[in-house]
Amino acid sequence: MKIMLISSIVTHAAQSNPEWTAENDVGDFPPIGLMYIAGYLRKHTPVHNVKILDANLLRYTQEEIKREIIDFEPEIVGMTLYTDILYDSLETLRMVKTISPKIRIAVGGAHAINHPEETMAVPVIDYLCIGEGEVVFARLIDALEGKDDFNRIEGLVYRDSSGKVIRNSGAGYNPDLDALPHPAFELLPFKKYYSMVGTGKTTGVICSSRGCPYHCTYCSKLYNNYRKRSVKSIIEEMSLYYKQGVREFMFFDDMFNLPDRRAVDIAKEIEKSFPDIEWSFRGRADQITEELGIALQRSNCKMVTLGAEAHRNDIQKELRTGKTIEAISKAVTILRRHRIRVNTNWIIGLPQHHSAKDIDDLMKVIFQIDPDYVQFSILMLWDDTELYRQAVSKGIVDPELWAAFIREPKPDFIIPCWEEHLPLHEQSRLLRECYRRFYIRPKIVLRQIADIRTKEMLFIKIKGFMLMIIPLLYPLLSLFRLNLSRRKSFNLR
Repeated sequence: MKIMLISSIVTHAAQSNPEWTAENDVGDFPPIGLMYIAGYLRKHTPVHNVKILDANLLRYTQEEIKREIIDFEPEIVGMTLYTDILYDSLETLRMVKTISPKIRIAVGGAHAINHPEETMAVPVIDYLCIGEGEVVFARLIDALEGKDDFNRIEGLVYRDSSGKVIRNSGAGYNPDLDALPHPAFELLPFKKYYSMVGTGKTTGVICSSRGCPYHCTYCSKLYNNYRKRSVKSIIEEMSLYYKQGVREFMFFDDMFNLPDRRAVDIAKEIEKSFPDIEWSFRGRADQITEELGIALQRSNCKMVTLGAEAHRNDIQKELRTGKTIEAISKAVTILRRHRIRVNTNWIIGLPQHHSAKDIDDLMKVIFQIDPDYVQFSILMLWDDTELYRQAVSKGIVDPELWAAFIREPKPDFIIPCWEEHLPLHEQSRLLRECYRRFYIRPKIVLRQIADIRTKEMLFIKIKGFMLMIIPLLYPLLSLFRLNLSRRKSFNLR
């Protein structure tokens, strides 16, 4: 069977800020979920012809996706659905059926799992995989070939011969991540993936864990059960990239260093197995220890991204992050002492932000902590978060807003934010001001220049500088009606 897995374009994605944003300027990363599904298919059902199309990476139009589908002639198309790119995704899936109504369509992902009824109300969608998709999708392929029964596949939603939607019990769930085959990165143009805060060279992206045990009020997540891969499995996957000449790696999961002992063990094995690579990860500040800092430096870890979110402990407590400013500051100190660059992520427009003074206080804390990079985002009230429910109860957000969008997605939908105290346009202004205040400083400029080691790094530093001066030029640029919230489409790489 010919199977095509498509990573959607983001041309008309929903966004939190219609004026200016830096949220999409962190690099290009692969569709890891589709890579895992393809890897599973290739191991357990190797007779099939599997193709992954990363339409977002290739900056494809719908017409270019159509040509790829016509050329490949798939019998089934799979796609991961996310609410923010629902409009583009459904446009692609509807186009698939115009090519041939015989092509079956299966979907999964956070949106489909959170909204199964609304998803199956889309006539072109034939199947929905609830939970983690590797086993469910592979069994669906077997069922299409008469080797399995549709009604016995846990986590499958499908239409029977009369068109009635049937939802089986259970969900796809992989308790042992080591039992999964390695993701099929070789089915993608993997040398095009890179990180804006790395060297600018090809980046091998690794996911070392799934799930999250925390319950942050602003976060949209699917799984509470935190599962992690063994050091052996991680090193084996890195070796596959390494043999293809990849010398930079990024661990994409948010909980890489949970607990810190695990991260120490991984770092020590990286030092032993790959002495000539650079690597980075995203993790928790309260799990950064002196022992870990030493291990990271010895293994040539160059960057750590920490979720910081808020500048006061009382706000951290109300958000239920489990963090403190003291822990964040200590983590940055340890990492910088061991010559590891630190990126921190912060949220603007929290319910506790009543005025511009609160954002000014936030910046003062950031200057004291002194990270190398910062990333700001306006609080996004996703419909499955506690903060969204609070916003609805206080009358801040229309309770029908998300439901209406999900029923009939519109292009360029604005994700609701908390506007009780600061309207969106003011939050947008403060976002630009925060970037300007942090990056347009001699100290930071000199630090970035000193960090340049390759021509690729020079290029991404120049690109980053171009993006960061936009706040200074915004009043002028906005007169030309440039869409500064869609800079990724400029394809500056």
